[in-house]
Amino acid sequence: MERLRATGSAHAGMLEWLWQRVTSIYIAGFVVYVVVYLSLAPIRDHASWQAWFAIGYVRLAWAIFILSILVHAWIGMRSIYLDYLHPLWLRFSVSLFTGLGLLALGLWAARILLA
Repeated sequence: MERLRATGSAHAGMLEWLWQRVTSIYIAGFVVYVVVYLSLAPIRDHASWQAWFAIGYVRLAWAIFILSILVHAWIGMRSIYLDYLHPLWLRFSVSLFTGLGLLALGLWAARILLA
């Protein structure tokens, strides 16, 4: 009978798993907050949107929300690529394009948040 060899740490992937859970909890909580807030105090015009968005903690909450989505997406897609894209060149290329796309979305969101 052949013995199994350990190929890595027992904690490999634990940090990614934790980040996925933390970001998903924040995303879900923030979506609930926005739905409840907009249900109780509907925003009807652009000036009201700007006034609500100008509040510091609202803008910070949106920034954390967007960052959480980007981190969550990167970790999830990276895991899929590592599991299912076996040729190194393909995994690298797809990861590069995903990373650049998420970076572009993050910069676009930062531009909106800082405007």
